[in-house]
Amino acid sequence: MRTLIPAAVLLIGCSLHHRPAVIEPVRGPTRDSLLLLDQTRGDSVAARGRVVGSLALMGPEVAYLRAGIPAVYGYDAARALIEASPGSGPVPTWQPLAGGVSRDLRSGYTYGVAAHVETPKGSLRVDRYIAFWRRAAGRPWRIVAYIELNGQPAEEIRFSASQLAPPVLQVTRPMAETALRVRVADSLFADLADRMGTAIAFSNTIAPDGAIFGGSRLIVGPTAVREYEEAQGAGTSLTWRPVYAAVAESEDLGFTVGESIATGRSPSGAAVQRFGKYLTIWQRQADGSWKFVMHGGNATR
Repeated sequence: MRTLIPAAVLLIGCSLHHRPAVIEPVRGPTRDSLLLLDQTRGDSVAARGRVVGSLALMGPEVAYLRAGIPAVYGYDAARALIEASPGSGPVPTWQPLAGGVSRDLRSGYTYGVAAHVETPKGSLRVDRYIAFWRRAAGRPWRIVAYIELNGQPAEEIRFSASQLAPPVLQVTRPMAETALRVRVADSLFADLADRMGTAIAFSNTIAPDGAIFGGSRLIVGPTAVREYEEAQGAGTSLTWRPVYAAVAESEDLGFTVGESIATGRSPSGAAVQRFGKYLTIWQRQADGSWKFVMHGGNATR
């Protein structure tokens, strides 16, 4: 992961057959072009309209995670969500904070903030997002997994069973095996949290320069993340399970989508459960292990 945090955004708040992963240089042109594309998403929306402009940057099997509903999959499901979104007000402004690319330069991720001016009051709402991108040879970048971390809940929409089920990807056997390893890494992450607590689990599973959003803050690195989780986790337990995983063709970068349950206590002492979902970006380390470079979730209901 490579960090790119403009001052203006800070003011807003802010296997044996595998070779070790080779991280692209900080100012690699491929990474820079991906960050620029992410930053200029508003141009696509302004030129083509909110629905067409947003969908133009999404892949046919995109996983879309919006608050208030389960994760949905596919272009048609994404269209339904975007069409149901409020359409008034100026075009949102997207500002990536950081990102990275796979060794083969055909997969990547970005995360950042999206500023919305809400009408009629003209108030500013700042959302956070994480995106995983992919491109085929000679083709443009497309988003294949996307989560809005604290965006507005989705409207009531009826989705088909196929739109609520993760796609079955047609990939090579090595890619399928690597995707399974990433899914296992996520499951082990959840098991560690169940046994030792989220603070230890997160600080032991995050990459050295990995990050999470902590409200309006960006929390970077194992030590800071552990301190944040220790402060947040008192009296609440968090369990989760991955339901979908995919990786780059170079098998050094990937993501998981999963479901979570947070259990706490109400003021009366009764147990209260909150159901959610998450997107985690994983990167293979030099020793062959998998660590996450970005993680975030939102409520399902």
